Amino acid sequence: MKIRELLVHWHLLMHTKAWETEATLWQIIVARQLGPDDDASQLADWPGVAPLQIAWTDPEWRHTAHQLYRRQPVLTRLDPQYPLRLQESSQPPLVLFFAGRLGLLERLALAVVGARQASRYTREALISLGRDLPALVIVSGLAAGADTFAHQYALSREWPTIAVLANGLDQVYPARNVELQARIGQVGLLLSEYPPGVTPQPFRFVARNRIIAGLVHGVLVTEAAAHSGSLITANFALQNGREVFAVPNQLDAPLGVGTNALIQAGAKLVQRSADIAEELRFYH
Repeated sequence: MKIRELLVHWHLLMHTKAWETEATLWQIIVARQLGPDDDASQLADWPGVAPLQIAWTDPEWRHTAHQLYRRQPVLTRLDPQYPLRLQESSQPPLVLFFAGRLGLLERLALAVVGARQASRYTREALISLGRDLPALVIVSGLAAGADTFAHQYALSREWPTIAVLANGLDQVYPARNVELQARIGQVGLLLSEYPPGVTPQPFRFVARNRIIAGLVHGVLVTEAAAHSGSLITANFALQNGREVFAVPNQLDAPLGVGTNALIQAGAKLVQRSADIAEELRFYH
């Protein structure tokens, strides 16, 4: 077995464990200068691989892991296609499962995030701001509300879009996005650090947000309440040195509290497409 396959097997078994364990494995791989095609036996002496060695004694588990590796497209941190932006971000995932156009990870990307109860204001803001923007890769999380609007808007413009899921690629959440998810898998890109069969849970949405922020050059927040997952994504973006944009809102709008607070804290106030374009042009 090669190191690359071991990484995927290890991730299948350990993806629910603490980030520190995964980070330690990566540090050892780097310290030993191991590549994807090196023999997995070179990690046999690391104590952290013991749970995997135990799992391998179960023929059914090992067969399932081998089959998944052969049939499900995966991207590991050892692969040259793994985007440098994500590699250098906060807590990059060891393994990403994907469906679609992996080459989109190399292009100029803007995350669009906001409230699940997003109003028409989000949709109207996207239409207005996108009118004069160049074709960007729009990245979001395929959740209800702003995420759905963002993906639908990108597809309506024939722009590429990437959906980062908080569940396995074989799961759909919300259920009404089944056709949208299938469409993105065909013409865009679906990504998830979670293996098939993993269902969405609140903590997985929070973890998913760091990947969204790590993949992109900038994050646009359309509407957000005072305590919102969108603000978590914006915070990850700031930690990663990304551009953060926010759409201003009325003072008494509950879904404007978060975006207005972001602007007050230093996010760029966005009123026209040029406000976004003039910041992202440095990445061309």
